[in-house]
Amino acid sequence: MNSTKHLEYLVNLYLKQDYTLYKPQNEFSEEITQKITFISRADFQHHYLNFYRTLPSLEQVIIYSCRAKFKIFYDGHEYELKHSHQAEFIELGGVKHGVDNGTLQLMIDNIMPKQRELTCANSFDDVYNVIKENKVIKFGELAIYDTAIRISAYLGFSPSMIYLHAGTRIGAINLEEKGLLKKGASSQEKLPVSEFPKPIQKLEPTQIENFLCSFKKALKK
Repeated sequence: MNSTKHLEYLVNLYLKQDYTLYKPQNEFSEEITQKITFISRADFQHHYLNFYRTLPSLEQVIIYSCRAKFKIFYDGHEYELKHSHQAEFIELGGVKHGVDNGTLQLMIDNIMPKQRELTCANSFDDVYNVIKENKVIKFGELAIYDTAIRISAYLGFSPSMIYLHAGTRIGAINLEEKGLLKKGASSQEKLPVSEFPKPIQKLEPTQIENFLCSFKKALKK
């Protein structure tokens, strides 16, 4: 299978293959061991961001966004979950990953007074810059992007560029190594959709960001 056909195959998986979200615990560390199945990863992305769109106020959006919390209604039950990107976990060897709740609360304290700036925002970039300019220590580039995406969903904005960070950057590096992105592209903060191979361009920018992270190992192959 050549590179273009392989990318078309992976993009099709992203859009159409069943995706199961497994959460052993809810946001309150209570055991639920629930498997929640979506039509695809793209479908999960839609449901996840739609939660923030339906919140009643910007104040609540800031709280839920900074805490990485969202709710999913599934099979007659409502589950309040924490996004794995900011969830704390300890790997073998005792290495801690994620963002601790104290740091998340500091971000809420920093962003809450910025509601006027957010309300006056005209684009995702404006929202992203507000979050970035008011970040605290241990709140990294992935957390900045995720928080901006959640708040932007409520405000009605989507990114026009693909922001590179964490796993998304690894996916871009893997494309670059295959000659499918121009040399040096993966070192940029963000890239236009036009920089990516044609099969990937059929996705929206938020989906491309998610695709690069979710399929980074497949892109390596």
